[in-house]
Amino acid sequence: MNRYIVLTGVMLKNFNLLNLRLGKSGKNPIRGILLSLLIFAAFLPMMLGIGSLAMVGYDVLFEIRQEGLILVTGFSISSLTIFFFGIFYVMSVFYFSKDIESLLPLPLKPSEILAAKFTVAMLYEYLTEAIFLGPILIGYGIASKAGLLYYLYGTLLFLALPVLPLVYASAISMLVMGFTNLAKNKDRFRIAGGITAMFLAVGINAFVTKLTSSTTSALELQKLLEQGNNSYAEIISGIFFSNRFAVLALLNSEVLKGFVNLALFMLICMLFVILFLSFGEGVYYKGVVGISEASVKRKKFSETELERYGRQKPVLRAYTIKELKLLFRTPVYFMNCVLTSLIFPLFIILPFIVQPDEMKELQGLSIYLSGERGSAIALAAAFGISVFVTSTNGIAASAISREGTNILVCKYLPVSYKTQITAKVLSGMSIGMVGTLSMLLTAAVFITVPAYLMLLIAVVSIFGIAFSSFAGILIDLNFPKLIWDNEQKAVKQNFNVVLNMLVSVLVAGIPIFTIIALHFTLWITLLTLVLVFGILDLLLYNILSTIGVRLFERIEV
Repeated sequence: MNRYIVLTGVMLKNFNLLNLRLGKSGKNPIRGILLSLLIFAAFLPMMLGIGSLAMVGYDVLFEIRQEGLILVTGFSISSLTIFFFGIFYVMSVFYFSKDIESLLPLPLKPSEILAAKFTVAMLYEYLTEAIFLGPILIGYGIASKAGLLYYLYGTLLFLALPVLPLVYASAISMLVMGFTNLAKNKDRFRIAGGITAMFLAVGINAFVTKLTSSTTSALELQKLLEQGNNSYAEIISGIFFSNRFAVLALLNSEVLKGFVNLALFMLICMLFVILFLSFGEGVYYKGVVGISEASVKRKKFSETELERYGRQKPVLRAYTIKELKLLFRTPVYFMNCVLTSLIFPLFIILPFIVQPDEMKELQGLSIYLSGERGSAIALAAAFGISVFVTSTNGIAASAISREGTNILVCKYLPVSYKTQITAKVLSGMSIGMVGTLSMLLTAAVFITVPAYLMLLIAVVSIFGIAFSSFAGILIDLNFPKLIWDNEQKAVKQNFNVVLNMLVSVLVAGIPIFTIIALHFTLWITLLTLVLVFGILDLLLYNILSTIGVRLFERIEV
């Protein structure tokens, strides 16, 4: 236990969870605290909205004695979110962190390393949980005028909820990564393993959700709702079966039944942790030993091939391809930057896999999109999605930080700073456009969208993607995070990515809200977005070409 506590403390310092320091010196905590407060202020409206919705929902559902549905929804959504994003956290913390090289020679058991890394991953999940579940628990407690025991039980459940989803995510990741060391090209197999683990997580959850929903007919659900007494909360099942006890513990917090269900929930969490650590003793080292090794492929070039590969290419094109190859070949960058842009179509497909009957309801949406008002809203919404997708991948916002201490090499290359900056922007734009187009094509499969509207969306999205990329690299030029000992810190623990997301969403959200509120027509919407963001893109490009170049010159490690 002592070794676990010490190891966890060292890892927390190493991962710098709160990331309150910015810049190369790391000696300005006030700026970091202010920026952390900015993050909280940015998410506060969303959290207040969720809490208010929970309070309003309580008043409605209390009339039919089914107010427990609010807690059911909160625990289910939070567990699913933790499970899904847990795949990324586990892959990054368990396998793609370079502290593994230092930990393996030490006299530590695999279970001790796993326990410490599992704790670090849980702390990441608390941030996600605080946004979704925290407001629901507080809103429900205020609306129901709950007592002290409710808030005490709620705090304990909040702390323990990520255990089961993270155990599932960790077990899937370890099973998949256990086979990667069998391959010669380990980087490629680890990328493939990460993709496989992610799709397994989505597939298992979709299958279980579909199976659960099919076992309860609409008539049975109606009878349960008519029974009252929160009967619907009694049938919670699926892979997160322990949530049933969590909901019942809160619904009966003032009586013995609540304590019994709380004890059962905690017991299940403890049991799964023990099983996970026992499972990890025999599996974890198989996937982590030799994690830093890389294969070398030797090939003898013919004279024709040598001439073809040695042919000079345009500098900007060559440097952009170099940036893209680095993103695709580095497992951490691929998982956290590229893959995050490509998984959004899953959010469109998943509901129809789970509930195929919902396909019929899309006919009305298709008719709405063909109208003037619907097409204008669709254009504005799609533009906002393109900005969000690009800002979340963090490619441009970490382009300078990813260079790390090798930033000095960039200064000796026979390539102008302006060209290097432009190439990094183009790499972020490329992945952003691929992510946006994949979402559009996926939506077009399920929804009948007019061809002209698809074309307008594709055109206008370029302006939003460019804005997010320009803003991201400008932020990273001002606050580069160059001191890191693993790639994970350069992207996942880089506050510049979060700051770029907030700036992009805020700047894009203002004109979108105006367009929807003032009932702009389709062509006025198109003209507004193109003019506003066309001007912003030109302005940011000029700033990068002048001030950005000077910032690049002054960067030191």
